[in-house]
Amino acid sequence: MKSCTVKALSERIFIDSGIFIAYLNKRDRWHQQALYLFQEKNIQPYTSELVISETYSWFLHQAGEEIARQFRLFVQAIPKLKILFSNTELHAATATILDKQRGSKLTYVDAASLAHLDAQKLATVWSTDYHLSLTGRAIKPVK
Repeated sequence: MKSCTVKALSERIFIDSGIFIAYLNKRDRWHQQALYLFQEKNIQPYTSELVISETYSWFLHQAGEEIARQFRLFVQAIPKLKILFSNTELHAATATILDKQRGSKLTYVDAASLAHLDAQKLATVWSTDYHLSLTGRAIKPVK
């Protein structure tokens, strides 16, 4: 008789720049919530190269090279993190989203994130702003 093991289902989540910033910045108003989110078990985290680039640049210009380096090392240490990369198809999907969301002041990075969310069928986003909920995604932490 074969033994059957039940594997806990992982929630697939997308991490946006605001949560990375809140996690590493103790003075950020979302810091405690970010700490809590990163303690969640049974998650499959995703982010994108564009989010990493945006966040690294934010730390570099707002807090200096050392904190930017700490961010880079933190990203490398996140268990099971899947980094999504851009390509021609993603660029086209991003342009479509930017056209559909005119007037919402959606950044290119956020529009690309929405395109990744569609492509990967991700329903939950860890974010500190509302832009990634424009297409009905669940946002954590709940504001």
